[in-house]
Amino acid sequence: MDNYDKASIPSLADCLKAADETKELLINRGCYGEIPRLLKRFYQFDGVYLVADENTREAAGKQVREILEGAGIPIRGELCFPARPRLHAEYFNITAIKEQLSALPNPAETVPIAIGGGTVNDLVKRAAAELKRSYLCIPTASSVDGYTAYGAAILYDGYKQTMPCPAPLALAAEPEVLAKAPPYLSSSGFGDLASKIIAGCDWIISDLAGPLGAPVAERINTKVWNMTQPGLLDYLERSIDAARGDSDAVIALFEALAITGFSMQAFKSSRPVSGSEHLFSHVWEMDDLSIDGVPITHGHKVTIGTLAATAYYELFFADPSGPPSPPRDYIRPSPSQRMLTVSSAFKGSRGHDLVVKTALEKYMDEAAVKRIREAVTDNYRELRERVLARLLPYGKLKEMLGKALCPLRPETLGLSRQEAIATARRAQMMRNKYCLLDLSWDLGVMEGILSRMEKSEEYLW
Repeated sequence: MDNYDKASIPSLADCLKAADETKELLINRGCYGEIPRLLKRFYQFDGVYLVADENTREAAGKQVREILEGAGIPIRGELCFPARPRLHAEYFNITAIKEQLSALPNPAETVPIAIGGGTVNDLVKRAAAELKRSYLCIPTASSVDGYTAYGAAILYDGYKQTMPCPAPLALAAEPEVLAKAPPYLSSSGFGDLASKIIAGCDWIISDLAGPLGAPVAERINTKVWNMTQPGLLDYLERSIDAARGDSDAVIALFEALAITGFSMQAFKSSRPVSGSEHLFSHVWEMDDLSIDGVPITHGHKVTIGTLAATAYYELFFADPSGPPSPPRDYIRPSPSQRMLTVSSAFKGSRGHDLVVKTALEKYMDEAAVKRIREAVTDNYRELRERVLARLLPYGKLKEMLGKALCPLRPETLGLSRQEAIATARRAQMMRNKYCLLDLSWDLGVMEGILSRMEKSEEYLW
């Protein structure tokens, strides 16, 4: 990866200033004692409403409740989701939170407090936004970047999507609670952090394609890029022992994930920190991927998606002389043919209609594809150099993920190697966010890359 002068990398405090929604983030021992101050400083309220699950109520909720009661802050109610089955970020849970809040005597003056991991946070975040209220977040694990992010990742009508909603005004994260979280949550957070490598590479692809007519491509915002990419490798190295309960590593991981969330606040999109690796995960979330009825965590799905996307990148840019070429008999599908293919790929899925709609929205005419093909060919060496400078080599990435106790093989997610590789086809059909999967499909080389990946003895074994 690129080398950067550490002195020039923005700090957590710098990134908080760049965000425009969150006003204060506490991550220090005893910070729960400051929750009453946060409420009085940033919120207009006459009471609070607590949302947790059975596990996070034990980990932090009871302590937070005692502190609030000791400070004389009225607790208007509490919603505690069961620990089993594991809570899903599905829209009907948002409806449940809204109904509970709306039934309170003075709902407009009640602050929702999310006490838990990424799912609890996303549910409360979206529910609060729909009710036009601000909420406070008490994270209980270094497991996701969503705590400080703009938007919530929600499964709605069977389709995984990022719904717009503001980040919390304030957060209080107790290091001791974070360190005591189950190891799989910290390794999930590490996998989510590692995925930002691919997100950066995909933003480089998008930066090239945007001015040439790709309808869902976005240019790189230097300020936001500098919030996440330059310090990424350093944070990965410092947080590698988080799943083993190392307190310094857990704090480093939480800080890094908080920064990536702040970048989404600043950009009002997940583009800076989510790319093709997350599309693999979104497909598997729509498929309700689980082992023995227990859903795979978001971060672990993203981990395998990051390995798959890294392999895909290495194969696309394997030849230093030029990009892959399509088969001689390749004919680009027409819009109607494309619609049929996408419809078949998601047949029976509740998200079928939205996926078909998305795939057709990002279908480009031949003139735009021709411009992009010529630009990639003409600028290939520079593009390859930029991408490979950002990309962590597959072997090195796998080594780091293994040390961080992340899953390394698709079988740990209940997938065969072939199923994991084939997911790239469905992943490309989703989300209006231009990435290497889109570029390779537009160039007609996706099938060739997937065939090489399947035949390799290195990738996803």
